Amino acid sequence: MATEVIVQATLFDSLVRCASPDTTLRAELLAAGYDVDRPRALYPASVFIACQAAVQRAVYSHLDLKAAQRQLGRDLVRAYFETLVGRVVGMALKVAGPDRAMKRVALSFRSVFEPVDIETHLLGPRDWRVEFRAYPFPSESAAGTCEGALLQAGAQKPSVEVERTHSPEDFDLRIRW
Repeated sequence: MATEVIVQATLFDSLVRCASPDTTLRAELLAAGYDVDRPRALYPASVFIACQAAVQRAVYSHLDLKAAQRQLGRDLVRAYFETLVGRVVGMALKVAGPDRAMKRVALSFRSVFEPVDIETHLLGPRDWRVEFRAYPFPSESAAGTCEGALLQAGAQKPSVEVERTHSPEDFDLRIRW
């Protein structure tokens, strides 16, 4: 039996920063298992998925599902870089640059949730494939997150495509810049 992914509170803090929740959204987050006023250190992925869906409905309802997931991924990583932990990670990305950052994708994702089964493969200069396995979050959200992280690392015009989808939890991203 697979172990459920555990999500750090920092990622929830980032999600809240994306949404600036009103009373209604706060109630939805609470019903999903996250109390904005009394956060715990760790949560099961199922709670984050429910909270992510609530934020998508509240903030990104003007977009189609894939575009909403991609934009939430971008906004989530931007908001993450505003947190205390995220500032440190963001500075490390700037120092490392995009190529070294790509080699450490799994480590970066592990800073907010675990276990992580992510492998990176260099295909050519500024051309990578990242394989996500048993990853419970939407591929488009992961793509948006990678775009935002690459921008932080100094990549010019990153392009992230969902290259293959084996199942909703098993997919490959093709990343270029």
